[in-house]
This record gives sequence, structure tokens and C-alpha cells, in this order.
Amino acid sequence: MAENKNFSGILSQLGLGVALGVATIACTAIVAKTYVKVKESQNSIQVKGYAEKRITSENAVWEGGINASNVDLIEAYKQLDQVKARTLELFKAEGYDPKQIKLGSINRFEVRKKSPDGHYELNEIERYNVSQNIEIASDDVQKLASLPSKMNELNLQGFDVTSGYVRFYYPSAKLDQLKVSLLAEASKSARERADQFALNSGNQISRLLNARQGVFQVTAPNSSDISDYGTYDTSSIEKVVKIVVTMTYGVE
Repeated sequence: MAENKNFSGILSQLGLGVALGVATIACTAIVAKTYVKVKESQNSIQVKGYAEKRITSENAVWEGGINASNVDLIEAYKQLDQVKARTLELFKAEGYDPKQIKLGSINRFEVRKKSPDGHYELNEIERYNVSQNIEIASDDVQKLASLPSKMNELNLQGFDVTSGYVRFYYPSAKLDQLKVSLLAEASKSARERADQFALNSGNQISRLLNARQGVFQVTAPNSSDISDYGTYDTSSIEKVVKIVVTMTYGVE
């Protein structure tokens, strides 16, 4: 425990921070890997430590919408109200609290008639399209994940609704704690490998010369997607949080 505190102090002095992010800690062990590179001319050893942990999202957000179209604007609004009523019935049947449902403002779009050759619009309205966006946030990620298919059932019943993708997240405060532990695990693994490498070569580690933290990557399982600025996957319930640290030690 003391070694971890001392090492955390060194990282703090070097200005290393822990990046914040979002996604649920599954009961899997942190995976740590280490890579070693010796710089003989500088009498130093450079170690890359890697750690990852699988997590499960705890929050989700769904976005969709309702639509109506008619040659008469008033009728278009009436149709939209009918679609809204049926959609809210579905939400209620699925167990969503009204407080979880956010209705956006109503949008109106005028479709104008085209010229006989179809090349340009005439100054005459052909019909009115009206729509309203809907958002639902829930901690029941599995239930919300099934909502797009439920919305499709409304389309089959003749109601004009649209459904976007469900986005999955993990509480930022918990993810921050996880990142701290991952950083410590990757750093510890790197130091242990450096010590072992030095011992095998008849040397010993003197002091930490440099420490550099990579950006955290939150990806879907088995994904190789990474970004120089960090990536955060929202498409999958299960995710993997990854971190790489680079440590350079003096060798005696």
C-alpha cells in the first residue's frame, strides 16, 4: 500500500492526471501486460504497462420521434396527437415513468409542389409534415435496449414513428474510480517487470526518470478501435476500459 502511495505521489509531481469518462464493473480481473525496451546508451529501461477491465453499462438513453403528414395543417397536428397518444400508451405498458420521458418541441415542415418537370418548387404548399422528438433515460439498460423493436410494432400498426439507437453509459464517478485502479495496476505491473528485467541482467533499478500516461480507451469487447484523444463506445452494453503507461527508470 505504501509503495502505491509513493508511486502515486511521483505521478502527481510529474503532472499526470487521471482522465474522466463514462459505462459497470463486471466481476472480471484486471488484465495487465508490460513491454520493455532498454536504452543502453542512456543507462535506462523503458517499460510500457497495460491494464484493462470489462465493465457493464448502468445507464442508457434512447431517442426517437413521432411524425404525421397531411394536406391540412390542423389535420396534421391532430394526426400527430394520435400518434403521440399511442406511443405514450406503449411507454406506460412497458413500465416507463412519465418523468423518464422527455418530449421535444413540435417541428413543422412545408412540402411545396414541384414544377411539371420537377426541377424547381412552386409557391404552393402540397402538404405539411409535423414531427416531435422523444427521449427516454433509464437505468434498466436491458429493457431500454429492446425499445427500438417495440417502436417498430407501432409502425406495423400504421403509426409513423422513428427510433434511433440506444446509447449506453456508465456513471462518471464510478468510472473515475476504476480508472485510478487501472492506472495503479498498469504502473505496478510495469515496475515489477522492470525490476525483474534488471535483476536478470545483473543490474538494478535506481529511480524513476520519466512517466507518461496514455489516454483511456473505452471500447466494445474485442474491439481494436482507439484514438489519440481517447474513445468512448456507447453502442454496446458491455465495454472494456483500457490504459497504457510508459515508465522510464535509471539502471545501475
